[in-house]
Amino acid sequence: MRRGLAVFVALALLLPLALLLMLSLARQWMWPALLPEQWQLRVWRDLLSDTAGIGSAVGRSVLMAVGVGIAATSLGFPTSRQVARHRRRGRLLALIHLPYALSPVVLGVSLLYMFLKWHLAGHMAGVMLAQLVFAYAYAVILLSGFWNAHTDALVDLARTLGAERRQVWWRVLVPMAMPMLSVCLFQTFLISWFDYPLTLLIGSGQVQTLTIRLFEYFSSGDIRLAASCAVLLMLPPLLALLVNHRLLSHSAAPHPDTLDD
Repeated sequence: MRRGLAVFVALALLLPLALLLMLSLARQWMWPALLPEQWQLRVWRDLLSDTAGIGSAVGRSVLMAVGVGIAATSLGFPTSRQVARHRRRGRLLALIHLPYALSPVVLGVSLLYMFLKWHLAGHMAGVMLAQLVFAYAYAVILLSGFWNAHTDALVDLARTLGAERRQVWWRVLVPMAMPMLSVCLFQTFLISWFDYPLTLLIGSGQVQTLTIRLFEYFSSGDIRLAASCAVLLMLPPLLALLVNHRLLSHSAAPHPDTLDD
């Protein structure tokens, strides 16, 4: 039963990717043929040579997503500690959920006026700051679960043994939280990677990312280029799923010393 369910989930994840890959490689695919009648590599050759501008969009999207992910995780980790120790922790977490209670379009329109005043609209830095609003809130919410009684006990033990504040952070807290930090980095990376409305509003058409190019190709009817963009968009989530699974499995596995006890 479990094996059958696993096969079904794997097929559900891989079939859309296979369909998009075939669309990007198909030269002629007419109904009712199940497979393309003719194949071509022109779209991917253009991608590698950056003839269609997809390569530049991919590089810009990766740079933005990595920057947003690192900034959100780095800022969210110490902030989550302050929130978790606050006496009004529940209210603060409710306020941090506020960006997700609003539509990204509504929030983007609200931020647009401020970004125009700061001359950030139409620039990559402005788009990244807008995405950071969501990514930072997500990082704080996710990492707030790390701060519990077990963590506090280990911190007290380290201080009792003479560890300074910096040593507690870099030799105790960061190694302990590394699986959660890695997951947070991947998740905040994906928030920026898949973003379309904030990039469209704050970027004002000047910041060309992979999602923007995807919708442009789809609107113009260029299915092959749209499919190739969709394939590239799906690769990081699949990689993130594999890495997240390994990280969570590693963190959930019992330590050998505990098995001896």
